[in-house]
Amino acid sequence: MSLLDFLASIVVLYIVVDPVGNIPLFMAITSKLDPTRRRRVLVLSVIIAGGILSLFALFGVGFLEYFGVGMADFMIASGLILTTFSLYYLLRPYEQAPVSEGVEVAVVPLAVPFLAGPASISYVLIISKQLGPFLALATVLIVSLLTLATLAMSNFLSRILGLLGLRLLEKIMLILSVAIGVSLVRRGLLTIEAFTYKYA
Repeated sequence: MSLLDFLASIVVLYIVVDPVGNIPLFMAITSKLDPTRRRRVLVLSVIIAGGILSLFALFGVGFLEYFGVGMADFMIASGLILTTFSLYYLLRPYEQAPVSEGVEVAVVPLAVPFLAGPASISYVLIISKQLGPFLALATVLIVSLLTLATLAMSNFLSRILGLLGLRLLEKIMLILSVAIGVSLVRRGLLTIEAFTYKYA
C-alpha cells in the first residue's frame, strides 16, 4: 500500500458520499431551523454517518469473510451497487425535498441513506479489504471532516455556484461514481478469471 493508494481512497470515498450533491437537500430540509439547530443537525448527521461507515470499516470485512465472501466478490457486489445507485440518482428527476423542523432529519434522510448509503458502505468495505481496517477508518474520518466542511459552506457554495452549478457538479460526480463502479466490477471479474486460469 502506497500513500497514493490512501489518497486515492479518500478522493473516491468523497465522490461516493457526494456532500456537494447533497447541499440542496441539506438546505431544503433545514431551511426552517435557526442557525444553532442547523449546525446541530449538520454535526449530528456527519457523526452518525461517520459512525456507521467506521463500523463497516473495522468489522464489515471480517463479518462477510465469515460467510466465505472473497475479494473478487467484494469488488463485483460493490461495483454493481455503486453503479446502480449512481445511475439512479443521475437519471432521476429532481424533486422538492421535504422540509422539517426537527433534528430527526440528521438521521433520516441526511445520515442514512444520503451520506452513509449502500454505495458508500460498499466502497468502505473495499477500502478495508485492500488497505486494512485502520487505514479504512482513517479514510472515513478524513472524508467525514471534508463532508462536514463542505456542508458547513453550503450557503456560500450555493451563492457562488447557484442551483444550476450545484446540480451540474453533482451530475459530474455521479458520472465518476458510475465509472468507479464499472471499474470495480471489471477488476473483480478479472480477478476471478485469473484465479480460474491459474487453477484450471
